[in-house]
Amino acid sequence: MTYAIEQGERIAEAIPRIILERIAAAAEQLSDEASTPEDRVHDARKRLKEIRAALRLIREPLGEHFEQENAWFRELGHELALLRDADAIIEAVDALTDRAEGFHERRVIRSLRRRLHRARRQLRQLGTSPPIDEVVNQLPVARARVTLWPPLQDLFSTIAPGLHRTYGDGRRAFHQAHENPSPERLHEWRKRVKDHWYHAQILRHADPSFMKPYRERLEELSAALGDRHDLDVLRSHVAPTLDSRDERVLAAILDRRSAELTGTALILGNTIYSDRPRVRLTQIESAWLGSDSAAESVSETGT
Repeated sequence: MTYAIEQGERIAEAIPRIILERIAAAAEQLSDEASTPEDRVHDARKRLKEIRAALRLIREPLGEHFEQENAWFRELGHELALLRDADAIIEAVDALTDRAEGFHERRVIRSLRRRLHRARRQLRQLGTSPPIDEVVNQLPVARARVTLWPPLQDLFSTIAPGLHRTYGDGRRAFHQAHENPSPERLHEWRKRVKDHWYHAQILRHADPSFMKPYRERLEELSAALGDRHDLDVLRSHVAPTLDSRDERVLAAILDRRSAELTGTALILGNTIYSDRPRVRLTQIESAWLGSDSAAESVSETGT
């Protein structure tokens, strides 16, 4: 169940295999009654995101099938979002616990954690099995549709347009976020970074001297942007429900941590998105083919 093109595996066979395995994994994880509903949803949503990223890698050869599949898996993820979103907000508050300074900040964080845990318990009591079961029942339909896709060619050019587009979209989003790091622009950049990181995961068996550090930087960038997004959700959906004094206290914590995460993301983004899409694509293709030129630094080829 490796999310990667294996050594010696044909690209034409690997991508459908990856997607079919992710569909099966999502169904298995959602059906695992030994896990909490939050864990089941969390794991399954990760599988759905991996599927959508793999679809973007073969967007061009899929043709009209891409829009159908991408929209279908996106809506499936939305059906599971409510429970996971509540859990993500709690995790964001938990991550702020050690960053609270002084009595008032620690008091607000403790109070907020208790309140959010109560809200999650109430959400559980509303019942989560029906939507989970519904998603599980829909997944075999997606599995059957894979057999209707046009055959893929066993060439790097099969995935090259997808790589080029995803990196280019991420580079454009980086420049927009650098110009104005608003929550909306950072969130859009985060999504594009995540797609490119998934693509790097799929190609992890390319020249490791290039791909391993490249993947690690993408993962670090994705984590920073993900943490920043969770704080933005906390600020927009939770902070306004507090009284004015506690809202100001929470805002001070969020401001400090958001500035740290944004600074980290922009520094990492500059190292990853310094090259134009065509240059980056050439580097990744060289890494895939085992060229020595893939070992060059990802930031030495200029902008």
